[in-house]
Amino acid sequence: MLKYKKSSNRTGKIDHFDYPDSDETILMFYNSPEEMNKDELLQKMEIHPLATHAFSSFSEHPKINIYANHAVVSTFYLDTEDFKPIRINLLIGNQYLIAMSENVLPFRKKLVQDFIENPEHMKHVSYMLYYLMKDIVDSYLEVVDKLSDEFLDLEKQVFVDPLKREIGHNVYRWKSRLHNLRQYVEAEEFVIQKMGHDDFEFASDESGFYFKDLLSAFSRVTAAFDNYKENLKGILDLQMSLKSDHMNRIMKTLTLVSAVFVPLTFIAGLYGMNFEYIPELRWRYGYFYVLTLCFILAVLIMGYFKRKRWW
Repeated sequence: MLKYKKSSNRTGKIDHFDYPDSDETILMFYNSPEEMNKDELLQKMEIHPLATHAFSSFSEHPKINIYANHAVVSTFYLDTEDFKPIRINLLIGNQYLIAMSENVLPFRKKLVQDFIENPEHMKHVSYMLYYLMKDIVDSYLEVVDKLSDEFLDLEKQVFVDPLKREIGHNVYRWKSRLHNLRQYVEAEEFVIQKMGHDDFEFASDESGFYFKDLLSAFSRVTAAFDNYKENLKGILDLQMSLKSDHMNRIMKTLTLVSAVFVPLTFIAGLYGMNFEYIPELRWRYGYFYVLTLCFILAVLIMGYFKRKRWW
């Protein structure tokens, strides 16, 4: 992929991996284990059998393994569209950095272009590792920003229609996804912390400062994921509260309506009794009297409720 020569401070493209000279560093990208095997990479290198196994198979969580002359790192890039992790294995030597991913990495072209335009970024393997990890951390930060927008829209939906059942389903799905993503974030933070430690075998004199700055940026991701779990719980509680408030208003309206019709029902029941002697039944204006009485009672009751601000 790329070879940097210190004597000329230039970066050039290469097609296959060969051991670099003493003043050279190499960066290789493979989009799949099959592509890596076609290049016969592991056959050209003398590495520990455990390292061979760790590099050729993808891990389920970020981790770092240190061997005698090389290290194997399993890291994850988060797709900023669907938030799915892309697994990446890194083989780190004193003069080479080899990356193998399960899919094409979105930042690959940008990273290669940066190394071509700024050859000094490849003068040490720790610098190459830093810029690669920086793009990975940027993916986490971008996901954090997009998740913030997603949860803000979800919260708006609660105010628009708190009775919408899909909101609760979405909250549950997001809680499940956040739980899985949080496991990657926690392990990724440990990997970055290990790379920035002073006793990391492939660190340079200055790389520790860069990785500590990277770790500081990544701490925002960790804090954000912890806050998002609380936000989702708050959204669910908010929906339940608005649902209860909506139901209370419905019950209040029904109760007030019932309170208006209770005395009217009493009057209707009073004159509906089957007694032989009820003087008003033979009164010419009895019907209009009862209607007027019911109307006045209803107005008085509703006026009272209005005055008390119950309606």
